[in-house]
Formats: sequence, C-alpha cells, structure tokens
Amino acid sequence: MAQAGVVMSGERKMIFTTKVDSTKAVLLTFVAFLFGGFQCAIYGMLTVPIAEHFKITSSMIVFFDSFGLWGQIIAMAIGGFIISRIKGKNTLMLAAIIMIIGSIVSVISPNIYIYTSMSFLCNMAIGFILVSCNYMIMGTVTEEGKSAGTLSILNVFFSAGFMICPIIIGVLIANLSWKAVFILIAVLFAIFIAFMLLLNVHELIDSARADKLERKKQNIEEKKKESFLTLPLILTAIAFFLIVYVEQIMNYFNQPHMMEDLKFKIEVVGAIVTTYAFCQMIGRVVFGKFLIPNVKVHKYLMISAVIYAILIVAFLQISTVAAALVIIACLGLTDSCMYPSLLGHGLDQIGRVSPAATSFMITIGSLGIPLGTAGCGLIGEAFGRYAAMYLGPVFLIIIVILVAVVRVIHVKRTA
Repeated sequence: MAQAGVVMSGERKMIFTTKVDSTKAVLLTFVAFLFGGFQCAIYGMLTVPIAEHFKITSSMIVFFDSFGLWGQIIAMAIGGFIISRIKGKNTLMLAAIIMIIGSIVSVISPNIYIYTSMSFLCNMAIGFILVSCNYMIMGTVTEEGKSAGTLSILNVFFSAGFMICPIIIGVLIANLSWKAVFILIAVLFAIFIAFMLLLNVHELIDSARADKLERKKQNIEEKKKESFLTLPLILTAIAFFLIVYVEQIMNYFNQPHMMEDLKFKIEVVGAIVTTYAFCQMIGRVVFGKFLIPNVKVHKYLMISAVIYAILIVAFLQISTVAAALVIIACLGLTDSCMYPSLLGHGLDQIGRVSPAATSFMITIGSLGIPLGTAGCGLIGEAFGRYAAMYLGPVFLIIIVILVAVVRVIHVKRTA
C-alpha cells in the first residue's frame, strides 16, 4: 500500500514509496512516450488520404489539423490541476482512455468537423501524457540537476516512436486504409492500459496537497516564498519557449532552404532530415546517460546554445551536400538534450516536485509550437526565409543570457 506521507531525500520530495515503484514509473513513462511519439507522427502521413476521403484539399486538412494542436496546449495548462487531484499515473490512464475514444470516433467521423474535434481530443491526450510523464520523472530523482539526464532519455522514446511511425503508417495505408491507422492507435493505448495495470505503480499524493493544512497556517510572506512561480522558473520558462521556437525554425525551414535555395534533390533532402532526427535521438541517449548527469546543467545549456547558434549560421553559408550532412548531424546532436535539460533545470529551481510547475513549464514551452510556426511563416513571408532563420541564433543568445541570470539568482539565494 502507498504511504500517506511523502518520501524525503535531501531537499527534493519523492512521489514514489520505494525504489521498485520509482523504476516501474520510469518504465511506464518510457512506454507512454514511445506510443505518444508514434501517435504524433500519424497526422502528417494522413494528410492526403483524409483530404481525399472528405473531398477537400490537403492545405485545408493542414488548416483543420492546426486546431487540433490547441488540444495539447489546453491539456498542458490544466494537466497540473488534474495530476494534483488524481495523481500522475491516473492522469496517464485518463489520457489513454481519451486517446482510444478519439481514435475510434475518428474512424467513423461523418464529416471533417467531427474528425477535427477528435484530433483535438487526441492532442489533449498527448498533452496529458507529456505533463504526467515529465512530472513522474521529476519525482524519481532526489538531487538537483539529475532530472535533466533522465528527461533526455525519456525523450529518446518519443523520438523513436516518431521515427518508426511513417514507415509503419505507410504500409498500413498502402495495404489497408487510413482507418487502420486509428485502429492501431486504439490497440496500442489499450495495451498501454493493460501494461499500466500490470505494473501497479504506487504513487504518493502531490506534496503540495499533502502539506495543505500546514500551508494554511503560514502567513502571506511564507506563501509567496513557496509559490512555484519564482523568477528563476519564469525566466527558464521563457528560455524553454525560445528553444521550442528555434526548433520550429529548423523543422519548417530546413527542407525548403535545401530544396529551393540550395537546389538539393528531394531524396537528398529526405536523407539529410533523417540524419538530423537520428543524431538528435543518439544525442539524447549518449548525452542523457553519460554527459548531463555529470556536468552542471547551466553550463551545458549555455555552451550548447552558443554552439547551436554558430552551427545555424554555418548551415546558412554552405552549398554542398557533404557540408550540409556534417552540419545537420552536429545540429541534431547539439539540440538533442536542450529541450529536456531546460525543462529539468527550470523545475529544479523550486526545489520540489510540483504538478503545477510541470504543467506551467510544458505549457509555456509548447506555445512555441503554434506561435513559432506562425512567426516563421509571417517573418518569412514579410522579410524572407533567411531573416526568419537568422532569428534562431538571436534567440539562442537570449537563452544563454537567461540561463546565466537564473544561475546568478540561484547562487545568491543559496549563498
């Protein structure tokens, strides 16, 4: 049985009763991220089949799909509230149930509007998965800075799911139909529910709720000090938003830059983009396991941001396939652990495991997806593709400054 209190180790409160439960929680989040990453990649592959089914253009399908992304944002915003009520593992269960319902109804959707609402529902499930998994991972470590490495490994599984999806979905669509894709997703998350029940992870109640009576007795000043919305967390959240924006620049402008500006063949561009994703995944494995747990996270972030900025500038200067392959591989490695490291670094600033803080960080960062995509398009349209891409190095330097300021505040606070 789960204990009624919390497990303490140093200054960090754990949310699992035993080492075994902590290990099972890590395994559970890895599977959730693998299936979640797989599901996130299906919509790009479904654009043409869905357009043909509903007899509208592919561009209109992309337009409707963009509404679905806001399901993630909303789920991330309210995810902390839900976790604090029903725990992280039960929020994962809720996400799986929502995903199954959304997938099944997608198959029988009579029109594009019902289909879009199911896309919104499935994206909500992904949002709950992201918040729950990151929260649970933060609750498996006790030392500041150690979470970044585990979060990096966690994101490897999301990348793996995302990478294997297009091949499998392509086979399904070619030999069956687009409906088989959603049936597969429903089956995967049904398996996930069975796996979760089999593991039977014992998770403690959110520490903030466990201490609710004690906090009520504290005066206003003490409550302010305990608030998760500290200046270091807010500054790191801004940096988190900026790195997601930069990643959107790379996602949306790499291909047109190489095809239209450098005149590379589409097969070559595909190979280069795959190289980027592969190196990003490898970096999360190697750096997350061996590098980040053994270095100061703020130093890693600052050095990586500077190197990333330099590589983007270099990428915009090259003109050969060989140079593009080398630089894109280095870009993938450099970017690989910045997202999870910034997330873990920000949550480390409050000194405890908090679903509200986890939800806040992930929501702010995820806003970089729709806003970054829109910003890329608007700036690219108004000032040209190069202007939009050069904004990446500028944002990376701002990230360096923000991380440095957070470090100064941290040093003064702990002096």
